[in-house]
Amino acid sequence: MPPKNEFAGMNAKELLAMIAEERAKLRDMTLKLSVGQLRAVRTVRETKKRIARLETQRSAITSL
Repeated sequence: MPPKNEFAGMNAKELLAMIAEERAKLRDMTLKLSVGQLRAVRTVRETKKRIARLETQRSAITSL
């Protein structure tokens, strides 16, 4: 499990870039999962959680 303050030092622009990158990874994983090429199904769940953490940090920064 990643540390809770993993994204604490990032600004909103960096967070948005990471969110876009993680969403692209999630799209690729979902496609591979649908055709049976993805063995580690857990990575889909972990990527979704990572996106949620990034979104939470972004909203905390923008609400200040």
